[in-house]
Amino acid sequence: MNLKSEIDKINSYYSYHTTLILEIIAANDYFWKTQFDQINLFHNKNEYINSLNKKKDKFDKLGFDPFEKIDLIKEHMLKMGLIYLFSLFEAFNKDFFQILFFNKPYLMKSKNKKLDYETLLSFSEINELHEFLSHKEVDKYGYNDINDLSKLLLEDFNINLEDDFEYWKGLRENYYRRNIIVHNDGKISRIYLNKLDLPDEQLNIELKSDNMYLGECCRNIQNYMTFISDSIRRKFKII
Repeated sequence: MNLKSEIDKINSYYSYHTTLILEIIAANDYFWKTQFDQINLFHNKNEYINSLNKKKDKFDKLGFDPFEKIDLIKEHMLKMGLIYLFSLFEAFNKDFFQILFFNKPYLMKSKNKKLDYETLLSFSEINELHEFLSHKEVDKYGYNDINDLSKLLLEDFNINLEDDFEYWKGLRENYYRRNIIVHNDGKISRIYLNKLDLPDEQLNIELKSDNMYLGECCRNIQNYMTFISDSIRRKFKII
């Protein structure tokens, strides 16, 4: 498979899976909406649940009443959706640049990088060595802070996210919101405050997301993937 085909395959995979997250969130909302629409046909919720027969037993096995926690369930689905979107974002960066470095190993040349003889002699073919090195090289693309990633892309490929990528501001906010969901229960942290140049009065305010916000985040990530792919194709004349 040539480089163009491999890039197309990666783009297709991550485009599909980022869209799938939105579809799952929408399906979850639709499910609960239909449940509440059904409840409205009865006198009360218990009457509706009793009408479900076997489904009622499943609710009992949960150990809690999901109808009492619907808002919490929806909120956590949105949070998990945002977290998963950025897991895909980071995985895309690693997979995309690993393929690029493997196919163009000269990009990994550096006088500052060393490899011992024992490791070198463990490879029977040059392609095995290139694959090993390319996987090592891309760790920094997958796990760096998004600002550091931006600097790296500018230094290595002259890709300027800050000036040339239309959705950069939104993507940065999405990224740092994901971080405070994971590390600060969704409340504005000092790091989030400083990264986005917000006033101190907003510290510890809890940020709420909705389906529209998640959709915009998905759009920002998908546009980022397209932007990176198009930039690399142009730079290396991958047609």
